[in-house]
Amino acid sequence: MKKIDIEVFSDADNNGVVRMPERNYLGSVIQGDSLFLLHGEAMDILEELKHNPGSYGFYKAYSVAKSLEDRLNHFINVCKENDIKLNFRVECSVYDYDEPI
Repeated sequence: MKKIDIEVFSDADNNGVVRMPERNYLGSVIQGDSLFLLHGEAMDILEELKHNPGSYGFYKAYSVAKSLEDRLNHFINVCKENDIKLNFRVECSVYDYDEPI
């Protein structure tokens, strides 16, 4: 872990807006548990669309769920590396919807 100064434009609960050093664009901060819930909702949509895996809707839901899962896994790994306990456990994965090769 390192400590740096960041610009905080909003510190609203679960909706912070910041600029990291040497970045032109602002970033949106999502709390880890909120990220977990968003991933779960995307997985619910994917489950509803699984019977039509070639459809555009399934593809878009898969894409969103994968992006959220990748971010969630990064968050989880950073917490583990820093001995930070989580209050949730991921039980489903977007990769469960990959077609076998």
